[in-house]
Amino acid sequence: MRVTATCTVPLVAAFAFPSTAFAAPPDSLADAKIISEATGGKLKATQGEYFDKYCGPVDYGSEVVDLNGDGRPEVFTNLYGSCYGMAGRQMDLFIKDKRGEWKSQFGFNGEPIMLKTKRMGYPDILIGGPGGCLPVWRWNGQKYDVYKRCR
Repeated sequence: MRVTATCTVPLVAAFAFPSTAFAAPPDSLADAKIISEATGGKLKATQGEYFDKYCGPVDYGSEVVDLNGDGRPEVFTNLYGSCYGMAGRQMDLFIKDKRGEWKSQFGFNGEPIMLKTKRMGYPDILIGGPGGCLPVWRWNGQKYDVYKRCR
């Protein structure tokens, strides 16, 4: 008799953060500390539930990344729920400024998609969502700003 073992890989993570879905497992305690610091304590782990004052309890996912390869972390966050319009999510990116303070870059509905084009080491980010409008945001040296607007 032949026995075959199978392994199932959860694909949810692949859709939430496709660029790192199959990377080495993160140091979850260190990531949780960075996420909590970046979000001012609003989010405390890589995933969980958060109470949004307008929506009530919503699920969230977050990821510590190094967008520009400088060895310093940046943090992507996604809040998921029907109150976030047809996109179903509110996304943000937190980056430390020159004084070491975390700054929110987005904080609106949509899905960030990293492009291959870069400016000062940071990738351009296309904001996906329902409809035909897909703006591109570009790093200007201090923050992400609209580079290609929708018409």
